[in-house]
Amino acid sequence: MKDCIFCRIAEREIPSEIIYEDETHVSFLDINPTTEGMTVVIPKKHYDSDFYSNDIEVICAVMGAAKKTAGLLKEKLMCERVLTAIEGLEVAHMHVKLYPYYGNRTAADTLTEHREKPTNEALKNLADKIRS
Repeated sequence: MKDCIFCRIAEREIPSEIIYEDETHVSFLDINPTTEGMTVVIPKKHYDSDFYSNDIEVICAVMGAAKKTAGLLKEKLMCERVLTAIEGLEVAHMHVKLYPYYGNRTAADTLTEHREKPTNEALKNLADKIRS
């Protein structure tokens, strides 16, 4: 879809810090994170953001990409665990949000507390660390 920001990210029309990619999915750092390393996982093809309205194969595939991305976040960022949210309200493209949890805040704060927006350089440096 031409007006979908996530489709445009998948097509590389909008720059982003992609930390994981396979044939059908991309995972990129959120530009407005609530925790360091907050990541969005999307299918490259546009699917409805009403998660459970999609076919089971599509749901399983995006969750598989989310699991691989979460493993990467745990390994590279040394977080305690990775929290997951699927709400689909902000962007009308299927997506899974991953929140590295470091144990230093409550889970609610990790999911919702807004932090200072990182610079493009800070996001690139974090992405380089995760991709290394």
